Amino acid sequence: MNKQDTLLVLISLSGELPADMAETVIGSPSYTAAVLTRLKQEGYVLVRNKSGYKGYVLRAKGRHYVLSKFGEDTESFLKGAAGTNHVKGEIDKRLRLHRMSKVWVFFWKTGIPIFRSEKPELFYKASEDGRGIRAYYGSQEFKGRTDAIKGSRACGILLAGESGYIVYHSLSQRMRWAKKMERTMRSFAERESMKCGKLRRFDAVVMGDTVELLAELLESDGGVKGDLFQIDDIYEHYYYVPGIREAEIQVMLLADSRKREKLYNFLCTAFGQAEHTEYQLSVGTDGSGNPVYFCYELDLCQLLRIRQETEWKQKGNIFCFSYQKPVLELFLGKKVLYREIITKKVLEFLNQDE
Repeated sequence: MNKQDTLLVLISLSGELPADMAETVIGSPSYTAAVLTRLKQEGYVLVRNKSGYKGYVLRAKGRHYVLSKFGEDTESFLKGAAGTNHVKGEIDKRLRLHRMSKVWVFFWKTGIPIFRSEKPELFYKASEDGRGIRAYYGSQEFKGRTDAIKGSRACGILLAGESGYIVYHSLSQRMRWAKKMERTMRSFAERESMKCGKLRRFDAVVMGDTVELLAELLESDGGVKGDLFQIDDIYEHYYYVPGIREAEIQVMLLADSRKREKLYNFLCTAFGQAEHTEYQLSVGTDGSGNPVYFCYELDLCQLLRIRQETEWKQKGNIFCFSYQKPVLELFLGKKVLYREIITKKVLEFLNQDE
């Protein structure tokens, strides 16, 4: 699939692709501009630019093209009552499509299979060899199973071996959040997984446009009406993943338990004493007796507990990726030391012998 076709298919899955995502898909700004100019002139795509939000939707010619060439991947999104088939102009509905689109594109760039031709059906009964599957499924691929989860803010489900994640996208501010609905969403995913013989606990991945949004989510009290996102007890872990290129490594670690363990074990060699119990926040202490905390996964619940502990102890070492340091420094303060992990070097280390 060439880049032009990939763009058209991703617009199909998205319903409306945010304008800034086109360059992420195609590559260079000049080539992106040339491709979009041609697609608009030839009647494949239409530009929407209302209420301060710009996006691309398929015209009839574009829909016919992708259905004829990539029907297996696009048919369920471009036929029937699907929201991506009947794209509305209301801003709330458009932003819902933008959230889902940003997740589609991010996981595609990370190397997670997203197209139907590349992955098995969600919640399928499979032999043992299917347990290691890594794939992302948009909400349209499973919400038809029950009306109980239609109001969930979930964009989709990420399966990664024995791990499962409900994926959300908050854009640039706190998203709407109905605790009862999201608890139902988690229960649905775990029940369907167990029916297929897979005892899988689901955690949450919350995405956002910027790294800085992390601080707002951590401090959120739910807003005046209590209907905005705040950390609660629905999921044991809420992993925050900013929608920037550097953060692709976070998804790699969440989706691959072997690489996750490999990095953990390697980092443990960076300090003198690696003692850890089940309910201990620190992974050990350094040569001076200062506790060491691994924060690079950006687990919201863990970060809250770490701040409470470091405020009490007034010391600690924080291991995080370089792009995470400024916002963690803002949240945890300067009473602790920060050990920056270089993303490029970690990728080289994790990809050795592969």
